[in-house]
Amino acid sequence: MNTNVAGLSGMVRHVVAVFIIALAGCSDGGGGSSGDTDTGDDDPVLPSLTTQIEHWEQTGVFIAAADCGQCHTASQPGEDPAVMRSPDPLVSENQPSPDGEDISPFYDWKSSVMANAFTDPYFRAVMMHETEVFPHLAGFIEDTCLTCHSPMARTHAHQTGVSLVQDESCLLEDGCYRADQALEDPSAREGISCTACHQITDSVLDGYVHSGDYEIVDENHPDAFTIYGPYQNPRGQAMQNQVGFTPEYGMHMGDSRHCASCHDLFTPTLDMVTDEPNGEVFPEQTPYTEWAASDFGPDGSTTTSCQQCHMARQEISENYQTRIAVMANGAVNLNWPERIPYFPHVMVGGNTWLLETLELFREELGRANINEEGEFAATAELTRELLKTSADLVPANAAFSGTELAFDLTITNKTGHKLPTSFPSRRIWVATRVTDSAGAVVFDSGFPDKNYQLTVDAAFTSDACMAIKKPAGFDSSACYQPHINRVTTPEEIPIYEVVMGSTTNAITHVLLYASVSLKDNRIPPSGFDSSVVPPEILPEGVDGDADFNLNNAGQDTITYQLPMPETAKPPFRVESTLYYQSIRPTFVDAAHGEHPWIREFETIASINPPPAEVLASANFTVDAVE
Repeated sequence: MNTNVAGLSGMVRHVVAVFIIALAGCSDGGGGSSGDTDTGDDDPVLPSLTTQIEHWEQTGVFIAAADCGQCHTASQPGEDPAVMRSPDPLVSENQPSPDGEDISPFYDWKSSVMANAFTDPYFRAVMMHETEVFPHLAGFIEDTCLTCHSPMARTHAHQTGVSLVQDESCLLEDGCYRADQALEDPSAREGISCTACHQITDSVLDGYVHSGDYEIVDENHPDAFTIYGPYQNPRGQAMQNQVGFTPEYGMHMGDSRHCASCHDLFTPTLDMVTDEPNGEVFPEQTPYTEWAASDFGPDGSTTTSCQQCHMARQEISENYQTRIAVMANGAVNLNWPERIPYFPHVMVGGNTWLLETLELFREELGRANINEEGEFAATAELTRELLKTSADLVPANAAFSGTELAFDLTITNKTGHKLPTSFPSRRIWVATRVTDSAGAVVFDSGFPDKNYQLTVDAAFTSDACMAIKKPAGFDSSACYQPHINRVTTPEEIPIYEVVMGSTTNAITHVLLYASVSLKDNRIPPSGFDSSVVPPEILPEGVDGDADFNLNNAGQDTITYQLPMPETAKPPFRVESTLYYQSIRPTFVDAAHGEHPWIREFETIASINPPPAEVLASANFTVDAVE
């Protein structure tokens, strides 16, 4: 956990608690319980804005993850042979150890971002902010967002017609599934759960499925209650007896196209003047398309699926094998086959902020009766492990001329998509500090403050830059950092990000106003060839940088030419760090409004601001004079 969260005092938690209680009191159907919450200490039990329950009754073709977890859970501690426990490397790295950590699907999933796709305070704030900006489209916006953030409840509603609302803000013929209803439906609050992912049909293999256009059949379909898995010849009788589902091998479960159904997302563009859709769409996130254009894609030299990277633990080798279930009474059935490879359901990405927020506010966000203390923090650490494999930062050509310190820093993207990828709030940047032989700092640039903000963020979050409606002819150039390929001053911080522009080419942080990318200098993955990739993933704003993704290598080199004070003497110590942030300050500030979810996020972010995670570093000494 970052030090800002770990050091949170009981008194600060009490202040936050009082604020969130106030929100719950004015919330319209927010799930908060009434009654005296004063427990006599600084850490009171709080009413939740989103009450979570571990078990709920079957809803159409969907059941609670806890039902699946009855059998898809680890064997009892000490039981030998063990099932779905981490290996003991001193005994065998390929077999579960009786005393190993629980790495079963249900245990890993419940502290994942996927399980908390609806609980995510930032998602909920952004969704409600968009509805406040566009109240005439509120129903359509909420239904669209909940397609992937509450797929079970939203799918059931459209399959049955139950709980759909048709009003002037809904553009769908059969009606829209709304956020207020999601608060009432436990299947909605369970986020992306077992019977959502594992009932998506293999139609994802038939073409490019994206933007929530997955297929889950209803109760009347011949294939209803079929659970697709990655292993051939599944043993099905126990599952049929226990929960009424039939397991079946599905080749698509290990295919990246399965992930693309939600993780490639195109949002409609609204004209800045009329506030009406103009018929165009904006690529909100395209990690699948980026992956398909890389060396890791289906036609690449080192094909690696989304599942192979994101459903993995470092301690689990590709040769690890285990049975993937126990009997309903918890006993191990020796007649069931051991499966290989095993896919841990941690589903780690890059969002440590959400995981630490869930850890810090387990009670307030309704997770205390599902997740024990420390579970979200553990997943956050697994996320950091993955982040530290995502990039290299390598120095070269270092020299001191007597008046100028010069060197190059090359960032290499080691992921299978752009760095960073996904929602446009994300950014990476390079911070550099130089000290001379006396230990004096002679150059300092890009290191975040205690709230993880950069010096340039003050200008970018100005009232003019953050205004939703910009005046005609507004110059957006002062609202973001242009692509930097040469650094000579501390203000020139190399930042890699997407900057959204509206139909008037003004910077915007409102997703439905997004029409173009004013900047997209995110580092492509290796193998990414700009001459052949789809236009929606082309870089923007990197013209004139000859080494950006040179030879499709997934790299960018930054040249540093730093004038040194006359008093500075070599050797010089250079410390450079590549940072990553999942929600940059402009996007934090953009999520403002009156809805309780927005105010909840504002409060949480003020106490626990999105951190700056270290991806890579380079420390070296320069003492030669040309």
